[in-house]
Amino acid sequence: MSSQFQALYQSQATLHSEHVVKYLVTLCRHFARKVPATWDETQGQIEFPVGVTTLTVCEKNQTLTFVCQGDREQNVAAQRAVIDSHIDMFSRRESIALEWQATSLA
Repeated sequence: MSSQFQALYQSQATLHSEHVVKYLVTLCRHFARKVPATWDETQGQIEFPVGVTTLTVCEKNQTLTFVCQGDREQNVAAQRAVIDSHIDMFSRRESIALEWQATSLA
């Protein structure tokens, strides 16, 4: 993402599962084939052309938190849609629906 990027909008959702580390690694590894992505077993960052999504695991609570940031609301919405579709694709054993909360950072 260019250094010109300024996050003005943000949306957050939390996934609850016994497999949060697996989801973090699988998602980041998958997206790294097309866009810059970095990760370890507790956090990750995906740099989409429209903004940045940060993933954070809390193993104690079995949660994976997604924070999508962008300079426009529609860019954040695009990230949410991509994350939602990929969660559906990778969560075959579980029924997971993310509930997003939007925030303006402006």
